[in-house]
Order: sequence, then structure tokens, then C-alpha cells
Amino acid sequence: MGIESFEQGQKGEEAAERYLLQNGYQILKRNFHSQQGEIDIIARDRDVLVFVEVKNYSFRSYGSPLGAVRKSKRESIVHAARTYLLKNNVKDTNCRFDVLTISRHLDGSRRIELYKNAFFIN
Repeated sequence: MGIESFEQGQKGEEAAERYLLQNGYQILKRNFHSQQGEIDIIARDRDVLVFVEVKNYSFRSYGSPLGAVRKSKRESIVHAARTYLLKNNVKDTNCRFDVLTISRHLDGSRRIELYKNAFFIN
């Protein structure tokens, strides 16, 4: 990943965090890492612990940002979520996996969409 891509990802995660805060989420952690995965944002939405994957795309990107969260990516997020729950001794808590997409357009505008319960653990 180049520096420009990294910086764009950081800006996307900052925009995602602002959006989530404006929508009543409490941010607990950003960029949580486990051996096999990473979670961009861990937050609380009322009584639900939420693991949020942020997808930040420009007008040049092809396909749906939500579609970019493929099976292998979901598996790595689930692994990281399990690690977070274990390390923080979290039990008897409802959890869900959300995907937040940011689409940037040629005119500089952005569209942010939040997909609650974007995927489930099988």
C-alpha cells in the first residue's frame, strides 16, 4: 500500500468515525489488530457491540464497496472480533458487523452509507 492510499484510508476512517458519532455510536477502539485480521472501528450502538469495516472509494473504483468485503475479509474481521472479545473479557453482549462505505465523486462530494448487519458469522 502506498503512502497516498494509506493517507486516504486514514481520512476515510476519520470521516467514518465522525459519521458514527453523529449517529449516536460510542467509539471504543480504532484499528484493532489480531494475528489474522484487523477491525477498522469498534463501537457501541446502544446495547450492541459493533465491529465496523470502512470502505473508502473514489469515483474511479469499480464495483460496489460493500461487495469488496469478500469471504476472506469477513473471516479475518470475525477472527479479530473474537480476539477482541477474548482479550477484553466481553461476554453476554449482542454483537454485529457493519460496513460503512464512503464514495467520493469527481465534484469532491462524498456519500456515506452504513450497512448494519452487513454479514453474519456462519
